[in-house]
Amino acid sequence: MGARLRTVERAEDLERSVIDGRADAGVLIRPSPGRPPQIVVLSAAGRDVAAAALQARLEPMVAALSGQVAPPMARVARVQVGPSGDVQAAYYAGAVSVMFVFFAAMHGAMGGLDERRSGLQARLALARGGLAPILMGRAAWLTVVGVMQSAAVFVAAWARLPDLAPWQVGAAVVTALLVGFSAAGLALALTAACRSREQAQPLTTFVVLLLAALGGSMAPRFLMPEAFRALGWITPHAWAIEAYQAVIWRAEFAPGVLAGWAILTGLGLAGLAASLALERRRAAR
Repeated sequence: MGARLRTVERAEDLERSVIDGRADAGVLIRPSPGRPPQIVVLSAAGRDVAAAALQARLEPMVAALSGQVAPPMARVARVQVGPSGDVQAAYYAGAVSVMFVFFAAMHGAMGGLDERRSGLQARLALARGGLAPILMGRAAWLTVVGVMQSAAVFVAAWARLPDLAPWQVGAAVVTALLVGFSAAGLALALTAACRSREQAQPLTTFVVLLLAALGGSMAPRFLMPEAFRALGWITPHAWAIEAYQAVIWRAEFAPGVLAGWAILTGLGLAGLAASLALERRRAAR
């Protein structure tokens, strides 16, 4: 059946692999007392071609093993598991939105470099609160822009998504909000560490592309080698994509969702704190 064939111990693990997209289709062997085992091909929505091809491949094999030239009836059943919709569309809606939110945040945060160079930031910092309200305002604006971008991507993919319950929509909105906040914090920290747009442009582009490649925005995580999947957990993209997959596709509020939210929130707060410290240090010179 090919080098990519692998076995699992439980039927639940097989279904999860098919639903998550880690397997195009699955073969379940069910024991039948007093009769030959029943062969079932499991498929997810949008994977009908793979399931049909696997079923066509298994039919003659089952017939040969049973001692028949051709089976009198179909011995290989086909069952669809998971929600309706397109698993690839659901995955890429989250993955692409995360990547573009980080790109937009990096570009938007560079406006602070222009304000710093023109002296506007120094004059604004003379007001009550100093630099903190300025950076918090930038973070809030970049977060709102990120949420709007995520909403645009998911609206475009809405017809290919499964039917969503109100709690799923709410959880996805929270995820989009935290993705925007984490992107804003990281963008402000990186631009605060740079002296000019010419220095910030290549640095931020490199960081965003690296995070997107490792985190699963450019290629699905389930197609990556295990080492790269493990390495991807150091990126906010992987946590955000997993949170989107859990609440939108699998319809489960798993502990991984809360962990992802905590990681995204922590990155946003750390980036905002780092940008404030760097800008204050630069202003004190």
